[in-house]
Amino acid sequence: MRHRSSDARKALPPRGRGLARVSALAATLALAAATAGCKVDAASGGDSARPVKVAVVAAGPRGRTLTYSGVIRPRIETALGFRVAGKIVARSVNVGDAVGVDAIIARLDDSDLELAETAARAAVLGARTRRDVARDNLARAEVLLPRAIISQAAYDTRRNELDAAAAALDSAEAQLRTAVNAVGYATLRSDKPGIVTSVTGEPGQVVGAGQAVITLAQAGETEVAVAVPEQEAGRLTIGQPATIALWAGPNVIAAGHVREIAGQADPASRTYAVRIAVEQPPLAMRLGMTATVSLTLDTGAAGIVVPLTALTQGDGGPIAFRVEAQDSVVRQRAVTVAGIAGDGVRIADGLEVGDVVVTAGVQFLRDGMRIRLPSNPAPGVAR
Repeated sequence: MRHRSSDARKALPPRGRGLARVSALAATLALAAATAGCKVDAASGGDSARPVKVAVVAAGPRGRTLTYSGVIRPRIETALGFRVAGKIVARSVNVGDAVGVDAIIARLDDSDLELAETAARAAVLGARTRRDVARDNLARAEVLLPRAIISQAAYDTRRNELDAAAAALDSAEAQLRTAVNAVGYATLRSDKPGIVTSVTGEPGQVVGAGQAVITLAQAGETEVAVAVPEQEAGRLTIGQPATIALWAGPNVIAAGHVREIAGQADPASRTYAVRIAVEQPPLAMRLGMTATVSLTLDTGAAGIVVPLTALTQGDGGPIAFRVEAQDSVVRQRAVTVAGIAGDGVRIADGLEVGDVVVTAGVQFLRDGMRIRLPSNPAPGVAR
């Protein structure tokens, strides 16, 4: 047989002999790998240590932080218009201009108003003359009545004429004051300091009484207007403190408080309009900027907070895997979720402060599995 094998190898061509050597080498390597695997399984009991990421459970504060985006607005924004109708002949301000008290905004053509004032003055002069004549007639009647030169009826008539003339004079003087005021109303002035935010009237335009010409954001209190979902609006209270940060400058932080909560939700968005008063607006805060408002709600007990990745679904609900460092194994713990926190999940029961929990790959773990811990566990979330 030995001679036959040697003869058979010699009978093979060179390429056939090479393939045979490669096949024999592959079979040898596969056998070695299988033998090594069996030795590892035998040494470890078939369960190798799995590397994991962990975090130390820390106590959370008594509250939940809500964050909303809003717009910087003035507390009072007034649309200014003329109190009389007319044609605009001049406008003195533009958008963005700062105006003071009694500053001229725009003027109307007051020609007709001045004519009305002139007519009213003439009416006053005529009414005053008629009153003076009636007064003289009554004075003569007072002399003639004791002498029975005129009757009592004639005397009463002259007294009534004086009363009517005096009333007509009062009416004419009132109309004159109205005409004078109308001439003054032809010049639109600001009654409060502020900033012009919009312009709706231009020279040459005919406007009616009360029609807006500009919009003035009154200087003073600055607010942030935000929209709060209906499930969270009921938890807000008037005077609740807030923290405001500008998107244009995240380092610009201001304190504020809830000043107003709308009594009815917006019919389209189903959100409630909330106004946050800024207590000391920084210089970088300008009207129309976008801001982030943070509000903290008191949720009762402080509790603890763990990362969301530390939880998975078990047979009876959410579970977490607590690390037992002395044995390098993990133990499954059923937990009770109390709500969402800023950076994780709030746990009401099942874990304690100081516990070490696995925060990555928990869906691949099972109770009692051996693990390999990192050198420095990450601290827990404390929100």
